[in-house]
Amino acid sequence: MAGQLPHVLVISGVSSGVGKTSIAIGIMASLTHRGMRVQPFKVGPDFLDPMHHSLACGGIPSVNLDGAMMGRDGVLESFSRNCRASEADIAIVEGCMGLFDGRDGHSDCGSTAEIAKWLHAPVVLVVDAWCLGRTAAAIVHGYASFDPDIRLAGVILNKIGGESHAQWLRDAISSSVLTKGVLVLGCLPKSVAVVMPERHLGLHLPSSETHTTIQHHIRLLIDAHVDLDTLVSRMEDADSAVRAPTSALSLPVLPDTLNRDLSRLPPVRFGVAKDDAFCFYYHDNLRHLEAAGATIVFFSPLHDTTLPSGLHGIYLGGGYPELHGSILEANKSMRASVHAFASGGGLVYAECGGLMYLANTLHDGHEGSFAMAGLLPFDVTMTPRMVMGYINASPSPALASLLRLPINLVLKCQQFHFSEATNDVGKPVEQLGPTGVGIGWTGVAHPAFHTTIVRSSSHTPQSSPEGIVQASTIATYCHVHFGATPEMAPALVAAARRHMRYVSFEATATETLGAIWTTKDDEDGYTTNPSVLRGISEFCTSPAWLVRSLPKLTLSLITATTSQEIERQVQELHATGLRDLHTIDTVSLQMSKPDVVFTQEACDRCAVTDSALLRALDAVGLADVTSTVLCRPLTVNDMLSQVLRLAAVVGESRRGCILHAALTRRLQVVRDLIDAENPTKPRVLGLESAFPLVVSGQWLPDMRLRAGGVEALNESYPGCPPRRLQWDEIVAASPEVLVVACCGKSATGSAKEVEEHLAILPGFWDLPAMQTSPPRLYVVDHDLSSRPGPQLVDGIEILAALLHPTIEFPCQSLHKVVLQFVGPQRCLNMAEYFVPVNIKVGTKIDATQLETLEPSPIATSPRTLSPIQSLPAPTIATSQAPPSGAFPLAVSAHVLLSWNHKLLLLSGDTSPLDDATNLWEADVSLANDGAPSSLLVWRPAPCTAVYGEAVPTRRSNHAAVVWGDILVAFGGWDACGLHPLADLELLDLTTRCWTHGSTVGRPPSPRGNPSMVLASNRVLLVFGGWNGRDRFNDVVQLDLTSWSWSTLSAHDELHPASPSPRTDHTAIWWPSHSKNEHDRSGDDIMVVFGGSDKHQGPLNDVWAYDPSRAGTVDAWEQWICTGEVPPPRTSHAAILADSHEIEDMDDEDDNDDLASERYRLLHRVACARGYRQYVDPGSGYTVFTALYLKDRACCGYKCRHCPWGHKNVKKGVKNPNPNLEW
Repeated sequence: MAGQLPHVLVISGVSSGVGKTSIAIGIMASLTHRGMRVQPFKVGPDFLDPMHHSLACGGIPSVNLDGAMMGRDGVLESFSRNCRASEADIAIVEGCMGLFDGRDGHSDCGSTAEIAKWLHAPVVLVVDAWCLGRTAAAIVHGYASFDPDIRLAGVILNKIGGESHAQWLRDAISSSVLTKGVLVLGCLPKSVAVVMPERHLGLHLPSSETHTTIQHHIRLLIDAHVDLDTLVSRMEDADSAVRAPTSALSLPVLPDTLNRDLSRLPPVRFGVAKDDAFCFYYHDNLRHLEAAGATIVFFSPLHDTTLPSGLHGIYLGGGYPELHGSILEANKSMRASVHAFASGGGLVYAECGGLMYLANTLHDGHEGSFAMAGLLPFDVTMTPRMVMGYINASPSPALASLLRLPINLVLKCQQFHFSEATNDVGKPVEQLGPTGVGIGWTGVAHPAFHTTIVRSSSHTPQSSPEGIVQASTIATYCHVHFGATPEMAPALVAAARRHMRYVSFEATATETLGAIWTTKDDEDGYTTNPSVLRGISEFCTSPAWLVRSLPKLTLSLITATTSQEIERQVQELHATGLRDLHTIDTVSLQMSKPDVVFTQEACDRCAVTDSALLRALDAVGLADVTSTVLCRPLTVNDMLSQVLRLAAVVGESRRGCILHAALTRRLQVVRDLIDAENPTKPRVLGLESAFPLVVSGQWLPDMRLRAGGVEALNESYPGCPPRRLQWDEIVAASPEVLVVACCGKSATGSAKEVEEHLAILPGFWDLPAMQTSPPRLYVVDHDLSSRPGPQLVDGIEILAALLHPTIEFPCQSLHKVVLQFVGPQRCLNMAEYFVPVNIKVGTKIDATQLETLEPSPIATSPRTLSPIQSLPAPTIATSQAPPSGAFPLAVSAHVLLSWNHKLLLLSGDTSPLDDATNLWEADVSLANDGAPSSLLVWRPAPCTAVYGEAVPTRRSNHAAVVWGDILVAFGGWDACGLHPLADLELLDLTTRCWTHGSTVGRPPSPRGNPSMVLASNRVLLVFGGWNGRDRFNDVVQLDLTSWSWSTLSAHDELHPASPSPRTDHTAIWWPSHSKNEHDRSGDDIMVVFGGSDKHQGPLNDVWAYDPSRAGTVDAWEQWICTGEVPPPRTSHAAILADSHEIEDMDDEDDNDDLASERYRLLHRVACARGYRQYVDPGSGYTVFTALYLKDRACCGYKCRHCPWGHKNVKKGVKNPNPNLEW
């Protein structure tokens, strides 16, 4: 029952020992045997009963519901989440003690009655009737009337002497007017076969054989003597009554820690001890650890010889180590493994039995002593005295520092143990003050908690130190419920991250980590630990304090220093088939034993690529225990998001948020100053190489725009890839400011590159940038802009000062070298005339004053055009999320497609902006009685990219179609919603591999909100859209055979026989099988509806475009519609229903158009990049390119890598029947 909460029943007793656990287990087993999925629960902090529940319910974990620790919201959240996780049909809650017994005598706090009322659940009362007659009716009456909010579903009378005894009891209950309405659901005879053995902490552990036999007998007894059908019907009746609108079960709205951000972080492997000696765990504790980013790895201190490999933390729960002391002592290798892990700085969290295992020696109280792990400075001794009760615990300064917890945090927990910490002569280490309250433990410098016992008396309880914190080890007798203290699990996981080992092969990651670790956090005041960074690449040069003493694990094979020589050397290396331009010191890599490595895949010249690193990790046996974090920010917003992500990776989320806020504030100050002055924004062109000519892309256009410039090249926008260009493109762009920052070079090095390669080009001195006095030609140190880390904000401040010299910007870093050319026109020795720029500096802002900072419009501005102000997109409400799937973030401006009986959701506007899940899918092929299932399960669809390509581009308001097994995406707006896109990207849906679409001809200009249709399976038509200033009505065609763009209908605002320029419209392809020269209804046409233009606003006109008549006045025709025409609208959707078109898109053979054209495209991309071979994403095979085969004769076997394909595609059967009556 994944779509709703199941029916629920509470089974309670008049007191402890009446058999309620046996009866609850029997009912669970019987209902499970009937085929129901039963979700078991246990009221209170008991650990043993839930183990028996799980065995009876086929392994479904039983969950504790403790009102005293968890509170109402925590109980309801846990109940709801666990029922949905198990897809339960029914929930059975076993109570604790008597129905009304709880934490004190004047309330129902912590009682079974409290849980029953919170869940609105009916109660079955178990009565031990062995020595009862008519008194049983009085007992039942008392329980039924004591609390009018308790709804008694019936009673089960246990330990009946025989059938006559059972009838006597039934008559007693039915004959009284006070109890005749109470239903007797069953009378169970006393049976020695179902006695559950007990121990000092409760029942015995459910061993595999004995307890299975007992549970089988209990189930048979329940089947024979309890009316389960009536019991279930009473549950359903009570459930339907309580779920009426006037008294519906109201679940709390709690923060959901199961978010996509955590799921994208490297996992923290938590080893959890799980065997007969260590078995006391709240199931919710493990769930909360997983929700915080932990991967649970179970191990057995009894039977395993060592800890599992690659652990980052250990959780030792309670249990019965005293019963297994000899086995634990004999397992010396496991004790040594735990000792080594903790001594090496690994995080260890031990509760009760776990504390006993970490002690020096365990004394069992019967003259038996056993050596334990020897980590803690005391022994433990079993005593006859029980310590039990609820505890309020506050973290000690040492624990607060280790876990970064607030010192005034109150943790809800409980204690239940018979052992105590002792010295080597058996005396307790707890020291008592004059009032008898503990004041510390002998030999323990840093306790774990300051604890107070929760009592019902009115006097103020006194606090006493408890437990121990020693390095990164925490040991306590307190059982903390992580659901009751939601800060605990994330704190443990983050602490484990702060003790993991890291290696950075990416300079941006190193710079960002340095900025995070040096960010001040005045509120917590805890120090950071940069020593966890164990190694870097040779290109990691900043910050100096961090990198100066770290080993460098890479060496570049590129030894040239000039751009021309570097390019030549790279081509030579590629020509030999060498793809990796860096060597990795695998010996040092193996010695560093990293848990996480930071890498990149954008540039094989600047750093080791992700694929090369994975091969190196595999070679040294670390691939299975080392996670990789891919750093690929493409815009300034990406950089800001990466700050948060890397901070979370290393367990410094709070400092990451502070740094993020400070950087955002500085960017906002630059924006505010520019908006206030409203200066003329110059056309800026940025180059990252003078030979060959490469215009800078990715985050650099974003920097120039944020600094108050305008891109001189229309094709440049935030996130766009850098590209080679011709000199005449630069001349045509007429830049008013020219900024050169050659990759890997200082400002003086870039000045020499300008002199050698730019100044000699025709028209250089005539550029507008060179015509001012002095010329506005700047060369910049590459590290100011080449690494998308926090230094980008320094670069934006300096660049803003260069573009607007009359405004005083609060530049934070003036030590960066920026040179300006001040020499005469057409001078020789041009590099000698570059001098440092004197930047006017305004008042520096205090980046910590962030209380009034609002989200920047840059990150939130909607790009869908509307004549009225856009409203926030409504969030789609989904009543119950099925546990087997997920839901995409609330999304707008996306594309929804169908392929192979699946819905595909591509990209769009989401929050948070750094959500990297580009593609989601939902299978709609499931059927229910011949109809589509009403339950749609969404799942993220992980994708990869062709080697060396930074795809897919995050976008919104784009266009996409499915061509066979290829998803084609075009246009839209960038991730910031600032700039239109013109790139084409393809996703192979069979392999989930993205690649760039390499095309020829003039593509459509950058635009958002266009339409795109697939015509005749070989042509794409793009129509309309807008760039933030102008709307379009041009039709541009992409031939999928030649991958060439051509304009069929040019942009024309005044042409009367074409639709007005528009955006936010819809277009569909309407195929037909006949061609009639005089009848337009027989043509293959593109139909366009609605949208908005700049004159009329929303539209509802319908236009038909015939590509076969392109270039004529008859290409467009407006259709006149009748009937109830839809009102004008924008941002809508349209589909073609009942076109009678038959197309076989799945019947591909090895020689079809789609496959051959795809290979042709991949081959063109590989050749353009100088590759002699590439990996085909459709098969995984390596394919040789023409560069490799140019000296070889054709083999004649029509190989896949040849530039020719076979034409053998079935044509669809088409039957037009245009009918436009709405």
